[in-house]
Amino acid sequence: MRSRADLVAAFHRTMPDRVAQATDLWLGYEQGQSGNLQVLRRLLHTLKGEAHMLELAACGDLAELTEDVIDAVRGGARPTQLTGDSLLGALEGLGLLSASPDAEAAPELEIVKETLRAARAELGGSVPPAGELAPPLVPPCDSVHESALPPRLDQPDAPPDLAQPTARAALDAEAVGTLLRELQRLHDEREVIQRRLRESQRMLRALLVEIDPRRADVDRFAERIAKTLGYGAEIERLLSAVRADWSSNDFAAGRALGELDEVVRRASVVRTERLLNQVSLAARSAARMLGKDVEARVEGTGLLDAAVERRLEPALLHLVRNAIDHGIEPADVRARRGKPARGTVAVTVVQTDAAVRVEVKDDGGGVDFARLREVLAPSVPGASTLDDAELIPYLFAHGLTTSRSVGAISGRGVGLDIVAREIGALGGQVRVDSKPGLGTTILLVVPKNLHGEEVVPISSGRFRCAVPTHAVHSVVLLEDEELLRAPDGPRVRLTGGAGAELAPLYALGAVLGDGGQPEPGDAALVLHHAAGLFAVSVDGYENPRLVALVRSEEMPLTSPLVRGVAPTADGEAMLLLDVERLFAYARQAPRDAPFTAAAEQKREPLALVVEDAPVARELLCGILRSMGLRVEEACDGRDGLARARAAPPDVVLTDLEMPYLSGLEMVAELRRSPGLARVPVVVLTTAAQEQSEAALRGLGVRAVLSKQRFVEEELRRIIAASLGGA
Repeated sequence: MRSRADLVAAFHRTMPDRVAQATDLWLGYEQGQSGNLQVLRRLLHTLKGEAHMLELAACGDLAELTEDVIDAVRGGARPTQLTGDSLLGALEGLGLLSASPDAEAAPELEIVKETLRAARAELGGSVPPAGELAPPLVPPCDSVHESALPPRLDQPDAPPDLAQPTARAALDAEAVGTLLRELQRLHDEREVIQRRLRESQRMLRALLVEIDPRRADVDRFAERIAKTLGYGAEIERLLSAVRADWSSNDFAAGRALGELDEVVRRASVVRTERLLNQVSLAARSAARMLGKDVEARVEGTGLLDAAVERRLEPALLHLVRNAIDHGIEPADVRARRGKPARGTVAVTVVQTDAAVRVEVKDDGGGVDFARLREVLAPSVPGASTLDDAELIPYLFAHGLTTSRSVGAISGRGVGLDIVAREIGALGGQVRVDSKPGLGTTILLVVPKNLHGEEVVPISSGRFRCAVPTHAVHSVVLLEDEELLRAPDGPRVRLTGGAGAELAPLYALGAVLGDGGQPEPGDAALVLHHAAGLFAVSVDGYENPRLVALVRSEEMPLTSPLVRGVAPTADGEAMLLLDVERLFAYARQAPRDAPFTAAAEQKREPLALVVEDAPVARELLCGILRSMGLRVEEACDGRDGLARARAAPPDVVLTDLEMPYLSGLEMVAELRRSPGLARVPVVVLTTAAQEQSEAALRGLGVRAVLSKQRFVEEELRRIIAASLGGA
């Protein structure tokens, strides 16, 4: 049996996890997960009992006071801001006690206990005096029906069924095991193929011996020729079979590896509830520390890759703390300005197909632009003449602070630059809007994951295409016995567990407008369709791989077959085909080849956005489209130059650091191109060096803007001015 000292040590070791669990349970309850309350009460009840049994009086008393408040809520009392703040303060106190037993007599703990008693009194019922604990409000049998509990603070009409799992998805051991067994089977299959290759090699050596001219056995010459022909035919047959089996094995192995990666990737996806709980907790802690009355509102939900969440969390926590410290004014200032005594910081999460948008909005005093001009005056020439929008980018400069003193959570000149760096590292964007006296809104746009879409790259004539891996049934090599010429068109024989099946076969080149027919020796992809399987012959294919896709709504030459574009390593583009439409076009010869249908010309000005970060490109294109512009997208400088020459734009918005051809090189080429020499160019980059800025000015660039200190209104103003002067 372990000694009491060992048990106490074990109790303290488990406390951080218990406190974290209790915190998440209460914050989840505030977000509508009413079932959390019963679990939280049981956790506190267990903790209280263990603490008292181990003679940890301070911990037990604090847990009992906390449990008393929970019981009042479970009894039907409506929780208030004070209820939540007192409970979260109590949980922080329990964490402090487990980390430092010497903190039992700390003044902070007495404040926490008094706050709990005040919260209990506010909820109604008798209140235990200091030093005396009240009996539980509800019996331990948990007889209170959950439907009587409020689903959310101050929102009696909120939908009750908002509970969602907040833990990270567990790795699917069964799926992993199945895929590993499949990979082992494919590995064993390759061993068999290797033996067949060795047999072919042995036969080839025997053939070489037979045709050796140094052998002078003239009498057996005819016999040797016949034997050689037999060896050759057998070797060709064996090698053809090995080639087909190896191709099938290679594709299946690539697909199994892709599925294994998907299983692992799903296990890394997390919901935003945990992150938002941390945000709510940080907001309340900051408000208590600064002595401010602040309501923290957290709304929305989403799914994020764990790697994205790790970078988003510190940025979001800092923004919330900064909003409470710098944004929300003291009570007397708010009173003079006619504002409610309680300030508000709202965090809203919205998920789109490609990104997660997080908005942090406060109703505070906004950015102190006068103070900012004062701070910038020694280092920024003309700072006093800059308007408010032009000053906002400087908020993200490293080492800059408008605080006159260093406080508990700010004033050190470190913070917003970290926000810009973390979000920038994800390929995301930060947008700021601040109005003096009314508050500040900061929008973070980040990709929901750092992965692309898994595709099978294929080639057909002059086109480099791809199809989604999930749409591929198999890959076959067309041999004479598999390729059948039927009256209604070619078909390919597929063999499987259910016997042979004849699938319609089309030449991808013919569908794309290049003509041609499936021929023996071609590779064919067998694809899934609602009507059954069908196959397309291609010039070649590669193993499945992940690619980052770019939207293709406004390509210079539009095609109903293309639903996305992915840049390739050599600077070209890979077109992701829509399998449903591919089948429809294959069944009937279209009058116009889908890749040669010119896009309908519009009267709106055309803007070219050249940016290699997909989320940044999506954000910029959305802004320009909202201004009424047609938008052409390019994923790098080489792509941008080609698109500009194919369809001259009215304005170009470009990044600087891009693969294959930098923004600076692209602008220089534009200036040397007839018809493009005078097109307005605006540069948006992360860190433009003085040399680059000088070179850009020499090329007639209208403006150079910073991504880290991005101001949408400034971009809109510059684009509008550029178009007006074009």
